[in-house]
Amino acid sequence: MDSRGNRDYRPKRLLRKTGCVKREMKRYFLLLFVGLLVAFALRVYRLGDQNIWWDEGLAIWAVRHSLPEVTLWTAGDVHPPLYFWLLWLWVRLAGEGEFAARYLTVMVAMLTVAAMAPLGRRLGGWAAGATALWLLALSRFHIWWSQEMRMYALAALAATLSFYFLLRWVSDPQRTQRAQRISKPLLPLRSLWLELAWVGATVAALYTIYFSALLLVVQNLYVFFVGLRRADRWTLWRRWLIMQGAALALWAPWLALAIPRMRSWSVVQEPVSPGFVFLLNGVLLTLGISTFVERYLWAILAVLAVLLWGTAVRLFRARRGEARRSAAEKLWLLALGTLIPPLMVWLVTQPRMLFYTPRVEARYFLSFAPLFYAWLGWAVSLPSLPQDRRRGGDWGVRVRAALVLAMMLWALSGHYTDRRLRDELQSMVRAVWAQAQSGDAVVLVSGDRYPLFLYYYDRTSAPADRPPVYLVPQKSLRLDPAGVEAELAPIAGMHSRIWLAEVESHLQDPEGMAEAWLAGQYARLLTLEFGYNRLHLFGLREEDVTADGALPQYPLSAVPVAGLEVLGYDLPVWEVRFREGRPGDPLRLGLYLRASPPLVPEGLAGKECSAYWAARSSLPWVTLVGPSGETYATMLTVCPSGRVIYRLLEFPAACLPAGQYHFELRAPEGGIVSFGKVRVTHAQPEPSVAEIPQRMTAYLGESVRLVGYGLYRDWGVWGKGALSPGAAVHPGDRLFLDLYWQADGPVEENYIVFTHLVGTIHNPATGNPVWGQDDHEPLRGHCPTSLWLPGRLLRDRYELVFPADTPAGEYLLEVGMYRWDTGERLPVSGDGADPEARRILLGTVRVEP
Repeated sequence: MDSRGNRDYRPKRLLRKTGCVKREMKRYFLLLFVGLLVAFALRVYRLGDQNIWWDEGLAIWAVRHSLPEVTLWTAGDVHPPLYFWLLWLWVRLAGEGEFAARYLTVMVAMLTVAAMAPLGRRLGGWAAGATALWLLALSRFHIWWSQEMRMYALAALAATLSFYFLLRWVSDPQRTQRAQRISKPLLPLRSLWLELAWVGATVAALYTIYFSALLLVVQNLYVFFVGLRRADRWTLWRRWLIMQGAALALWAPWLALAIPRMRSWSVVQEPVSPGFVFLLNGVLLTLGISTFVERYLWAILAVLAVLLWGTAVRLFRARRGEARRSAAEKLWLLALGTLIPPLMVWLVTQPRMLFYTPRVEARYFLSFAPLFYAWLGWAVSLPSLPQDRRRGGDWGVRVRAALVLAMMLWALSGHYTDRRLRDELQSMVRAVWAQAQSGDAVVLVSGDRYPLFLYYYDRTSAPADRPPVYLVPQKSLRLDPAGVEAELAPIAGMHSRIWLAEVESHLQDPEGMAEAWLAGQYARLLTLEFGYNRLHLFGLREEDVTADGALPQYPLSAVPVAGLEVLGYDLPVWEVRFREGRPGDPLRLGLYLRASPPLVPEGLAGKECSAYWAARSSLPWVTLVGPSGETYATMLTVCPSGRVIYRLLEFPAACLPAGQYHFELRAPEGGIVSFGKVRVTHAQPEPSVAEIPQRMTAYLGESVRLVGYGLYRDWGVWGKGALSPGAAVHPGDRLFLDLYWQADGPVEENYIVFTHLVGTIHNPATGNPVWGQDDHEPLRGHCPTSLWLPGRLLRDRYELVFPADTPAGEYLLEVGMYRWDTGERLPVSGDGADPEARRILLGTVRVEP
């Protein structure tokens, strides 16, 4: 019976075949649905857990202007305006947060993934469509740029639709044997719809990135090849020229506006070879990796073998005549769309005198990437219907598909490894917000880094009365003694207090002229350090810096404890991590506090308040409490009495074991206020005593113990392959020294570790017998001794380099600790101790010519 209750008189064999096809179609659409869900999950996972980078910050800076201003700005930029128009509307609807602003790209990327199914089906059937969708869904390269606030995912969508509509138009029923299936009056309308759709998609691509003009090159070669094999070639080519003319006519107004405004400049330092460009393109398409691409040649060869194998099988299994001709045409398009783009990338990145010359970047390959995955899906896909599988060869396509998917999944996890939100400029901006007053101004010395600062400073959650920002310098590329007063004097004349934000100030003020000039005109009220960036506050007179009326990121309504009230706190990030050989994430906490009697006498302020705290034997503590109860504490002073003050505290993440932490404010009288949570991940694992190559027991001061060391030639190893004492080295060699520390109790001060290679011959470069040296705080300053947890073993690496002119002979390896302010060394005892020189001798190395 059919759906209307009528008896179906078709043969049972045909009914069984039709039912089987219906079941296969249900499975097909289920496979597409699951693929889309997987693609969406991979693209929104940790979408907001990555700091805005420079290009994204510039995009936000641009779309904060009016739409006509955005259009004129892009006319002088290196990209057309379509993405910026969409972003301009989107941020006004969804906001400027990292997740919200990037979600526009995710939506565009999901449309591209969905478009892969009809594109693949048009190329090689239902199975090819499903395979192409899954390949793009799992592509690390496409996921990468789906999570960036840039226009390249939009260009990939427009290019994919352009190719899809071109394929449909070329196989239009007016020019095929399927014309009898469609009513003749509808044929022109169908063809016109496809032509308009192609024009719309192509124009969208041209208005997204200029590199999309390459679409016309590839598609012209394809249509010319197709026309040579068609009887109606002249009609085909004539209609094609009309379609291109319409697309170029719609693009021409933008070119007329943009070309006179384009600048000629280059960022290319040294041209790369075509071979490198093709290698980079291959590694990006297969693994989505853009660094050390030479290591992944095997991946390209494996995928190339699968691609050629599958393509050969496809062509062999295609029936002669129309099917073989159609397969050859599709292969021609796929080959053109895969091989021409890297060649064009190489050409446009060659130095020239006209317009913008970019360096080779991964993003330039994204537009044509979907066409490659469509080809790969066409080559590895299973037969479409059950009866096709009886032809044999099913095991081969399964092997090809499994190999490609395994490689993509292997590479995919690496995309999320370092993806996290770091406190880069957020705390600096919030320090200004919290403590600014009416009449203040911010002088920003940052070179071209200003979009990153302004992204955080002017975002929608910013106070409406925040100080204005002046970008300095405006009259020159770098500050010089003659121009610093001309830049800063007009600003100083309008404002009573000046905030100086130095963000990568070495780009325009490496000698600190802005700070020196302001220090000569104003009193220095505050200085905060944020890694290599700094924030200063200068005022006309000495005064306490307060935060009255400021709004914390996380307000609290805690009951005052012994006269100390916590009004709220700023915690820009909730996850920090430390990885070996890389800078650790800073964990910064901004506290809004108010002190009153009995903690601080009423009316106490200024120097009197500072003297009061200096005379006290106990101070308030802010403690970071770990998962096992371990604590890391920082002392506080709260001045003046009765006013809201802002204190910015920093806890080095390198010292912290992995786990969940929270903060506690402890008053001198014993009261405790708990607040805030943060998670530490990827912490340095505590080494075991068994892995220490050279064990010893030496003591420095009262609480520090050196339990061993290891000396290596290779950075990436520890515990194994250590050099033995007296090992032979050569001038110019680089050695890595691991020191294993342990604190027997709390360490009250921060000390510098020194590691020296001492010879018997005077070194003219150092003025003493030291020929190799590396002095710094433990873990490159990320784990000062005052934050060491008693009993926890810490591995600390140092780098010692022998100069090329090092004379042959024996060299002593000595280590120790000293105070950073006086240079006084800590007393030593135990194994290898030299109490008179206050050093520990680890042994010798022998330099041979």
